[in-house]
Amino acid sequence: MNSMPKIFFLMSSFFSLFSASASEQLIVVLSRDINSTTAMMQRYEKVIHWHKVGAAVPVTLGRNGLGWSKGAEPLKYEGDGRSPAGLFSISRTFGYGEHSLSQMPYLHADSTLICIDDGSDQRYNQMAILDPLNPPKSYEKMRRDDEVYRNGAIIEYNTAGVSGRGSCIFIHLNHPDNHPTSGCTAMDQAALEELLTWLDPLKSPKILQIPLNECKQYQKDYEGIECD
Repeated sequence: MNSMPKIFFLMSSFFSLFSASASEQLIVVLSRDINSTTAMMQRYEKVIHWHKVGAAVPVTLGRNGLGWSKGAEPLKYEGDGRSPAGLFSISRTFGYGEHSLSQMPYLHADSTLICIDDGSDQRYNQMAILDPLNPPKSYEKMRRDDEVYRNGAIIEYNTAGVSGRGSCIFIHLNHPDNHPTSGCTAMDQAALEELLTWLDPLKSPKILQIPLNECKQYQKDYEGIECD
């Protein structure tokens, strides 16, 4: 039997998997410095090189700026008021409506959906359905009265659930007075809706959040992104 068709199939499958896992959408959030509570967000798509999509929009960060996921100080910890700095996947969206604005996998944030922020819980940094008879010691309700979670996306930070390194990190709506977040990335409604509509699960979207002085080193891997 000729083995070439089999070899070709295996190689094709390999490159298809590689292609499917490579990101073709990138959200770049650049802050003035590590402690800035505001930043600018620019969307990019990859067609050979990265190119801009739409206009840059202002976003709001944590009340103490950014904290690194690894490798540099300040590191991000639970309750530190810092949004995570680094490169992270965007895998799911959420909202109050039964239907999503996005093509991404969607979580309906009804009154039972929570995110667990208790570092001693085995489900730390995970979404769950609230059991009122056995609730976690500490959790965040996704159906908030202030409606900043009316639409949003999950930033896949601390996916290993390392206790104390931070939890429940989202892209969500700005507060009415635009005050800093507790560690998320927030923006106005029009910009958020445009972002959610744009996200494509087949393009493995990622978000890069960094201070401006770190940007040029990422240009080597993401040729086409701008640092000014």
